[in-house]
Amino acid sequence: MKTVDDYSAKLTLWAREPRVVPLPKAVGIPRFAPRRFNSYTEFNAWKRELLDRIAAAGGVRWTK
Repeated sequence: MKTVDDYSAKLTLWAREPRVVPLPKAVGIPRFAPRRFNSYTEFNAWKRELLDRIAAAGGVRWTK
C-alpha cells in the first residue's frame, strides 16, 4: 500500500522520525491580559481593535 493511501501513515512516519520541529515565533503582537467577554459582539470588537493596533504597527514578523 502506498503511503498516500494509508490513513495512519502520518503516525507511522512520525513514529519512525521522532523529532520536534521548532515553530516560528510571531514578533509584534501587543501584550494583552486574559479577560472575559459577555458576548461575541464584545469579543469581536476587542479583536478588531487588536488587529487594528497590529496593522498600525506594521504587522507581525515571523522569526525562527
